[in-house]
Amino acid sequence: MRSNVLKRAGVFAAVAIAVTALGVPAAQAQGVRLGWKPTVLPLPAGANPLGRGFLTGSDGHGEYTGSFAVDDKLQVVSWRGGKPVLRGVPEGYEWAMAEDENGAGTVVGTASDYDTGVSRSFVLDSTGFHLRETPAGYKEAQTRAINSRGDVLGQVIHEDPAKDGAIVWPAGGGAPVIIPMTHEFEVPLDIDEDGTVLFSVSGGSLLWKNGTFRPLTAPGFEYADGSAIRNGVVVGSASDGTVAGSRAARWDAAGAVTLLPGGEGAWALNAFGLTTGTAPVPGSFRGKPTTWRGTKPAGDLKQPGTYTGYHASSVSDDGTFLGIASNGPLDEGGVPVIWRLAP
Repeated sequence: MRSNVLKRAGVFAAVAIAVTALGVPAAQAQGVRLGWKPTVLPLPAGANPLGRGFLTGSDGHGEYTGSFAVDDKLQVVSWRGGKPVLRGVPEGYEWAMAEDENGAGTVVGTASDYDTGVSRSFVLDSTGFHLRETPAGYKEAQTRAINSRGDVLGQVIHEDPAKDGAIVWPAGGGAPVIIPMTHEFEVPLDIDEDGTVLFSVSGGSLLWKNGTFRPLTAPGFEYADGSAIRNGVVVGSASDGTVAGSRAARWDAAGAVTLLPGGEGAWALNAFGLTTGTAPVPGSFRGKPTTWRGTKPAGDLKQPGTYTGYHASSVSDDGTFLGIASNGPLDEGGVPVIWRLAP
């Protein structure tokens, strides 16, 4: 799944790459040295030349989706065959942030009205935008993620912040499930295929399923922070509370933690365990984007052209990393970039 790391603190190769059932490129299996080659995707007509957006999701079959500034509005854009398709915003709204996309090509996100400031959750499919009803008693809803079967995770906002909560709209319809906030600074981050929800809370992370919470733990570390979950596997970081003490980490389905070599944090993974994160750069607060396959290093992501900053926040099931590049602050967005393996 994908990560909101940039927005909280504040992701075509020259040859075809075959992917086995385990998600390992055939060329890699033959011992060919591979590198993650960046491609800056073209922006649609009317787009801010600096991009000013985020590439956030993929269907795993060559479509990449995000939201970028076009005609002075943040609009949903998808790339198909390497070409941008402007998908716009829901009717009556001026701002739409695409947050995630699943294998069926269903995009989820949050739309906002500039005049009222109210936010609504939306689903975007081949028939267009569909706004979700905000449950009675809440003033707005925001979207976080979608899993493969179509369950949508979001957050509902109440006039009284103590009554905020998470929400799951189940695939196929039915009444949404509200998860009341019961921990300090409880924020939903991601939803797994079986409906398990990953939460960030004060002091760490929790996993919720069927009304029961369990904490992530990392023996020897003070904090265990998850960023994304897929097939029971969580990636994130373990730390002693300092930047220098942060280590990229991976938790298996049983909750056992493994530190990922050379990393300070991991942000997203795909169905085959391909993971994106950052490695520390001595003397700098800005990490270097890097990758792992399972628990093994899979190489750094190459710099896109002359852009001084770049970040991958998602990885698709076809082995493509998605993110942005910019010569300014990355939390303000950038131009869309994908990375594919190339000899």
